[in-house]
Amino acid sequence: MDINQLVDKNQAIKIVPSIEESLNNIGLDTDIDERTLIWLNQLKLKWKTWKKSPATDHHFDIFFQFTPDPYRVALVCIIKCEEFKDSKPRTLPYYILETLSKWSQSSGLLPEETLKLPAFQIAIQQRNILFLNLLIKTYQLFTIKETILPVVKNMLKNDNCKQASQIVVAMELFDEIPVEDLLFPLILQDKANMIDEYLSECPNQVRPLLLFLDNMLDKKFNIRDFTQKYIDENKVCNVKYEKIHYKPLGKLVARLCNKFNIPIETCENLSKNRTRGGLRYLIHQKYVQHNVSSSVWDDLVKDSLRNNTECVYEFIDMLIEYDIKEALKWATYFEMPEISLPLALRNVSIEQVPAEEENWEKLDNVTQKYFKLPLPESSIKIIDTGETFYDLVSNLKNCSIVSIDCEWKPSFGATQSQVALIQIASYDCIYLIDTLVLNNKQYSSFWYRFNKSLLDNAEIIKLGFGLEQDLKEIKSSISGLSNIKVKGEGLLDLGLLWKRLINFGLSLPSDSDSGGNSLSSLVQACFGLPLEKAEQCSNWELRPLRTTQLHYAALDAFVLLEIYYYLQKLCVEQKINFDDICNDVMLERKLKSVKKITVADRLQACTLDFKPKSSKDVKIIVEHELSHLLAYFRYCGIDTIVVSSSKLWHDTVNLAILENRFILTAKLKCSPTARFAQNLILDLSQGNIKDQVQNTFSNYNIVVTRSDLLSRCLHCNFTDLKKLTSGEVIDICNLYNMPSNTNTNNKRYASDNEEEDPYYDNFLSDSDGDDIYLCQPVTSQNKSCVTSMGALIDISNVQKLSTSFKTACLCESCGKLFWDEDPLIISVHELISSIIQFSD
Repeated sequence: MDINQLVDKNQAIKIVPSIEESLNNIGLDTDIDERTLIWLNQLKLKWKTWKKSPATDHHFDIFFQFTPDPYRVALVCIIKCEEFKDSKPRTLPYYILETLSKWSQSSGLLPEETLKLPAFQIAIQQRNILFLNLLIKTYQLFTIKETILPVVKNMLKNDNCKQASQIVVAMELFDEIPVEDLLFPLILQDKANMIDEYLSECPNQVRPLLLFLDNMLDKKFNIRDFTQKYIDENKVCNVKYEKIHYKPLGKLVARLCNKFNIPIETCENLSKNRTRGGLRYLIHQKYVQHNVSSSVWDDLVKDSLRNNTECVYEFIDMLIEYDIKEALKWATYFEMPEISLPLALRNVSIEQVPAEEENWEKLDNVTQKYFKLPLPESSIKIIDTGETFYDLVSNLKNCSIVSIDCEWKPSFGATQSQVALIQIASYDCIYLIDTLVLNNKQYSSFWYRFNKSLLDNAEIIKLGFGLEQDLKEIKSSISGLSNIKVKGEGLLDLGLLWKRLINFGLSLPSDSDSGGNSLSSLVQACFGLPLEKAEQCSNWELRPLRTTQLHYAALDAFVLLEIYYYLQKLCVEQKINFDDICNDVMLERKLKSVKKITVADRLQACTLDFKPKSSKDVKIIVEHELSHLLAYFRYCGIDTIVVSSSKLWHDTVNLAILENRFILTAKLKCSPTARFAQNLILDLSQGNIKDQVQNTFSNYNIVVTRSDLLSRCLHCNFTDLKKLTSGEVIDICNLYNMPSNTNTNNKRYASDNEEEDPYYDNFLSDSDGDDIYLCQPVTSQNKSCVTSMGALIDISNVQKLSTSFKTACLCESCGKLFWDEDPLIISVHELISSIIQFSD
């Protein structure tokens, strides 16, 4: 057939040479004589019948007797096998090479230098790493490293990092090819498994990679610019751009440190970033959430900054926005020189700072009621000696059910905290095991007995909340418990049991909510009162423990027993098979039951058709994980707020009921009360941003008109927007650029409403302190450039705006100025326009 008939006259034709032609071009004679060809065909027949056997081995012995150049002929025979492209250990090509390798060791004959490059080309034409390694060893390719290096570097340029890494490991090219050149493209493509495989093969490359990545975590280093330049120069494709900033890279560094047992404190920048993130979270918890007591606050600030004095200045800078007196206190404590203090603290003493008008801690204790420990204080037993530990195990042997919890210092920097306290509760006593004292080799026999008598004893049910995670922490921290099981028979997680019972139709008290995911939420669902969490963030490594810490730790363990028996009682009343469900949760089985009410059933039962609604008549709450949707909905004129990640689910529902809002959730949850229908909750865990916005509009039948666009501030959600003419814009830009006449520190951080900031990280859950958003200062060059409501005006790219002669829109409430070349407005408008077709 004429090849011209297969292609268009304007199409280019690329002729790919066969493997034989390619090898001939680099010096390998791929011709074999008739005798060898007959021998190869007979070998193929015997292989199909016998595979690797004495018969095939004997047939191969003849090969070495009549073949003068076995190294060359073996290569030719390999490429003539059907399985050549995937030469696994049980294929004929691998058998030929394996037999040749054994013969070379016994004969002492070496391959010719001219065969080595063709042998390497054959190795990289197939996909099996074992074949590659064996061929490199058999043909001694280590002697042609200089020839192979350009090939490997070309693989990296052509985005073939996997094969390049295999060759680097097999030929030990670590010094010639830096680890960052090899693995950074894989990091950009988020190929974690390939990175782990490479580093497992050559663990001495872990530290150089960590040093490279940790240097990128320096806040002065521009990750975006560096990676974009690297991508362009090396033509890296399939890049996961969402991975190119401080937080994902920080998590990667932390994971690699943990996997390869590298002390995480050796990563200097990661340590600083984590400390920053923890301090930012701690400030938020104290001054916004009011969840941190003064004693906990003092302990954690001292502990986190003791070995990280470079973060003191940033801490003071963040704190001054909330509490000048407290900022001055810590500046004095850490002996900051006056010249380094923020302007607001210079030449000021603590006595000159006015006292706070109200103490939230006292107010909170008066108005808020919490679930209390029903046992007397004498029931709390401290276990900190060998004798009391021995008695503890003896006492627990007779129990049929106990609860377990543990506490550790928040991971408030680079060093990973160890379990400091293990709580074991029976129904009349609570034991607090001081692991700081007892986690010692001299007590290893006690821990062994503790495991065998309690943890590994399936006849004693161990209750927990997030039990698997607690046991993993215990397993990694206690030297005598490194082999304990973390789930299975005898280990019952009440968090999992709770969800399973809800799905089986369990109704909790109607006057309490059950939609949260925390232990405090479950306690409130059962008993109408939450747990007090003021000591949750305590430094559990300080001794002696405060009385409030002892009560908190004891209650956290004992309340699990209270919940267990309460749920058991409710199940009896509501005719639900409690024991079977408990067993299924422990054994991770799904019970087959016609009575089971699935989430899908609930959704189907309450699905309603919504009548068309104007965007201005719709109100929405989005969960913290969906905060990236705020700008899109607000741009369409929809009143949209975000809830903090620490807010309980039932509080979110109550707010939605109070303000008549829909809820958008990142994970499907069931409505906790009859007052809030399930169809008012929309799960947006799937799809990209466009899908999420489109699903919201279609699900709630929201109608958006062109006049609705930019009728609400994308930053603060208020509707106090003022349309500015081009002349007014120029006047504001000129005023904005004028130098300020005040010495007041103008800096403010990127979200005045921290409740709505989507970048808060809970340092209790391995926060990486992603400061890329929060710690970029927003500055106004002129303090007098304010709105009619007194808000500092914030303009992006003021130079470009001042010469554009464009109109703009100013939010009087927060000072944010929007115009049609604002990057945020451009991206939001493009997405909304792709979803909604506006009529002209």
